[in-house]
Amino acid sequence: MANVLIAEDDADLRTNMVDILELEGHQIVAVECAEAAISACEHHCFDIALLDLLMPGITGVEAISNLRQLNPFIAVIIITAYATVDTAVDAMKKGADSVMTKPFNAGELLMSIKRSIAEKQLLKSAADIDPDSVYAALANPLRRMTLKQLGTHKQLKFMDLCRLVGVEDHTKFNFHLRQLKKAGLVQQNESKIYILTTTGQFVLQNHNLS
Repeated sequence: MANVLIAEDDADLRTNMVDILELEGHQIVAVECAEAAISACEHHCFDIALLDLLMPGITGVEAISNLRQLNPFIAVIIITAYATVDTAVDAMKKGADSVMTKPFNAGELLMSIKRSIAEKQLLKSAADIDPDSVYAALANPLRRMTLKQLGTHKQLKFMDLCRLVGVEDHTKFNFHLRQLKKAGLVQQNESKIYILTTTGQFVLQNHNLS
């Protein structure tokens, strides 16, 4: 059983998806737009979000980064009637785990959910992630920028990292680095150079750290 968030502006399709998933024993919160999905994620922890690509307001793809900041380990499936290779590539680059094309049947829906959640759980297990520590680490924009810079440059000395992140207060930045190390996202090698851990690499690859 999974906790599922659905954001779909087509009321009939939304109801059908809820009916299918509830029959399988899943717990569902269904809303009509991405903004409402973000609000729901502020109050509940979901295993997976099914987001329509085009809805009034922000798109499903645009909502991914907001959902991941609230819940870094949520799996995301983008649903669209206008699927192209470019659409799918863009959605995956921005953090979607998969893309489903309308119309789809119950079997496709259930299989996509099962696969996406299983892949997420496998990665979380392999990375030995402590969700609470990662939530706290990602809550700060300086720390998110630090992860992005280490992802780009692979390894950085302290002063180079300060310069790239744009921090002049070294004491303050040391505090943020300690939080990232405590969360298991960053470590120092034998030369005291900062690098991402396996967990840090996983978080960077799976979450849009805007």
